[in-house]
Amino acid sequence: MSKVRRKKVTMKDIAQKLNLSVNAVSLALNNKKGVSEETRKIVLKTAEDLGYFSVNSNFAVKSSFKSICLLIEERNFRDTSFYTKVILGIENEAKKSGYDVLVNFINPSNFQVPLNLQIVSGILIVGTVRDEHLIKILEYGLPTVLVDHASLTVTTNAVLTQNMVGAYRAVQYLVQKGHRQIGFFGEIDYSLSFKERWLGFNEGMRNVGLKVDLEYCVLEGIEKLVLDKNYGQVANIISKLNKLPTAWVCSNDNAAITLYNALNALNIKVPDDISIIGFDDIDVCNMVTPRLTTIHVNKELMGAEAVKRLLYIMQHPGEKCKHICIEVSLIERESVKELMDQVVSV
Repeated sequence: MSKVRRKKVTMKDIAQKLNLSVNAVSLALNNKKGVSEETRKIVLKTAEDLGYFSVNSNFAVKSSFKSICLLIEERNFRDTSFYTKVILGIENEAKKSGYDVLVNFINPSNFQVPLNLQIVSGILIVGTVRDEHLIKILEYGLPTVLVDHASLTVTTNAVLTQNMVGAYRAVQYLVQKGHRQIGFFGEIDYSLSFKERWLGFNEGMRNVGLKVDLEYCVLEGIEKLVLDKNYGQVANIISKLNKLPTAWVCSNDNAAITLYNALNALNIKVPDDISIIGFDDIDVCNMVTPRLTTIHVNKELMGAEAVKRLLYIMQHPGEKCKHICIEVSLIERESVKELMDQVVSV
């Protein structure tokens, strides 16, 4: 039985439906000046409803669009300490190749695919995204790169940090400073990055012959407290631990600074009583007292490499997916105390 061929939807069909000129529809679809934002949204929605994009499946890729869609949760977009620098790297690298970056917020609790995916050549998803939402985005068939995130179940291109390496080096450094009772502080199931840092911590401990003592670790129920800066509740969690380590490796710098404040509320001093290492090297690391020892991540480079990868796969549609890892380094400051009687070389 022969397959019925769908009628190709044209700009004229959309124009007639909306009582607009074909020129106005063309301007809206091609993201050009000359129509209001409200009209543009109506045209895009109608085009989608009529099947314009599904019938013209290669519309975005084959067109002359010079725009990249950046998808990010609003709270991450407002994170001036980390993601603002990643986005700066994205924008600077995109500009070099003549591309504009269109930022769209995604809401995990009420997810909707942005309409302007129809008028871009590629997508960058910055920060965490749920697999079911990622699948919906990938259905558009556009080249896509994840930034500071990867999926364990959906095959995608991604640009990540050397999370395991960084946490491994943090443990090595603490052991060199004489620490043996080392814990991990961070919600390891919050993101793949945190999970990888936890795995790197475990490997670092194993490599120096130390057993991971879970009584020294806080691994769940704290990321929202970190984001909300709920130092009192974190202090309450710490106060209920059966015993405290001499040092903590934290999932990121925000967790480390939350720990600073919680310990201070308990009259526990950093680093005299407990040493702390963060991860990311955000600006505030140099503003807290004592200044935070941490793992440095080149955030702008991460953004730039994501754009380079996206442009490459746009030009090579059959290219296999790959993960690119940005190198890390340990930045020694003042939050780790040397235990003089136990210092060793690793």
